[in-house]
Amino acid sequence: MGTEDKRMATESIDIQIRKVLERHNAIRLAILFGSLAKGTAHSESDLDLAVGADHPLDADETVELISGLAEALGRPVDLIDLSTVGEPLLGQIIAGGRRIVGSNTLYAELLLKHLYNQEDFVPYQRRILKERREAWIGR
Repeated sequence: MGTEDKRMATESIDIQIRKVLERHNAIRLAILFGSLAKGTAHSESDLDLAVGADHPLDADETVELISGLAEALGRPVDLIDLSTVGEPLLGQIIAGGRRIVGSNTLYAELLLKHLYNQEDFVPYQRRILKERREAWIGR
């Protein structure tokens, strides 16, 4: 697939996602990540989408979003709620993702959350993992 074809396919995916998300007024931010965002997807790839709403998504909203996206794009969907996501997944979403919906302000707030997590929680996570690793394999 040539560069122009990839660009058109990317725009098509973005448009399809936006159309589904328009039916959900609570969604304020959406970030496509994974192979579709990187342009390395194949026919079996799923849709990895992180969404931020004005409230944590409940089970019904999550199922409705997943169903709508899967139907529109013809792919399995891995939906992440940005209000509950932790590290290191949040960092991966930011580093490899592409914003589909949302303002610069909302995206900046998400970046700030990630930076705070990096400074506050990640050192503890690393220490805990190190202690578990040492307990498992010995010092």
